[in-house]
Amino acid sequence: MAEAGRKLSLSAWVWVLIAGLAVFELVAHPLIRAAIPTDDSWAAATAFVRARYQAADRIVAAPSWADPIVRSHLGDLLSLRMAAPADPAGVDRVWELGIRGATTRDEPPNLEEDFGGVRVRMWLVSTDRVLYDFVENVDQAHVELVVADGPQECPWMKASPARGGLEHGPMTPAERFVCDPRRPWLWVGATVLQDLELQPRRCIWQHPAGTDPVRVTFSDALLGERLVIHGGIDYQSERRRIHGPVTLRVWIDDRLAGELIHRDGDGWSGIDIDTSELGLDRAEVRFETTAEDPRARLFCWSASSVRGAVDG
Repeated sequence: MAEAGRKLSLSAWVWVLIAGLAVFELVAHPLIRAAIPTDDSWAAATAFVRARYQAADRIVAAPSWADPIVRSHLGDLLSLRMAAPADPAGVDRVWELGIRGATTRDEPPNLEEDFGGVRVRMWLVSTDRVLYDFVENVDQAHVELVVADGPQECPWMKASPARGGLEHGPMTPAERFVCDPRRPWLWVGATVLQDLELQPRRCIWQHPAGTDPVRVTFSDALLGERLVIHGGIDYQSERRRIHGPVTLRVWIDDRLAGELIHRDGDGWSGIDIDTSELGLDRAEVRFETTAEDPRARLFCWSASSVRGAVDG
C-alpha cells in the first residue's frame, strides 16, 4: 500500500508540474510578445534615424544579432566604410538602434528616443579627418610580385569572383590585381575580412607569396599628420594559431616608415606613423607583405592619411 501511495504521489507531482508550466506559458506569452518590437516600431525608429542621417554617421545595432533587421531598413545608407570600419576615423556621429536594453557604449548619449521597444541613441564623437583612404583608391595603385629576376607586374583585370565563406576566407572581388593565376589566392584588391573577434573589416587583401614581397605602390597619395594602418588575418585561419607571422612594411618615398608584424592572436592590430614632420602634402607610399611560410596567411590591411580631430 505504501508503494502504491508513493507512485500516486509521484503522478500527482507530475500533473502539478504540467499544470504549472501551462499557467507559466499563459502568463509569460503576452510578456514575451510585449518585449518584441513590432514592425511599426522598427519602421518608426528607422524613419527617425533616416530623417537625421548625415554622410559621416555610423549606424550600429544592439545587440549585434539585430544587425540584419537594422540593415533591412537602413542598408542603403551604409557604405562599406561605415558598415565594416577598419578604424573610427572619419565618423562624426554614432546612431544605435537597440532592443531589450542592449547597448554598444557606456557613456550617456547626446540624444535618445524610444519607439515601442526600439531605443534610438546618438553620440557625437571626435575622430580624425580622413584625407586619403587607401582602400578606396586601391584600383589606382601599381602592384608587383618581386621575384629573383625582378618585379613582375600584377595586372588589374576583371576575373571570376568567388563568394568566400567557411574555410575559404573573404569574398574575391570581380575586379582585382592578379599576380599568378596558378595561385588563386595571390591577388590584391578590396574586400571585407572577418577578424579574430568576428568583426567585419573593409581592407585590401594582400596575401604574402613568401619571402618575395608582394608590393602595392600608391604613386601620389595625400599625406596628413598621421598614417593609420591596421591589419589582420581571416579568423578561420588565425583562430588556429598554428602558422607564422606576416610582415607588412610601409615605405614613404623609398624610406622605410613603419612595420607591422602580425602574429596569430593579435586580432585586428595596427600602427600609427607620424608624417607631420615630413613636410609633404603628397608622396609615394608603398606596402609590402612577406612571410617565411605563406600558407593560410589570409592577410588584409587598411590605411588612411588623417589630420587633426573633429570636435564633437
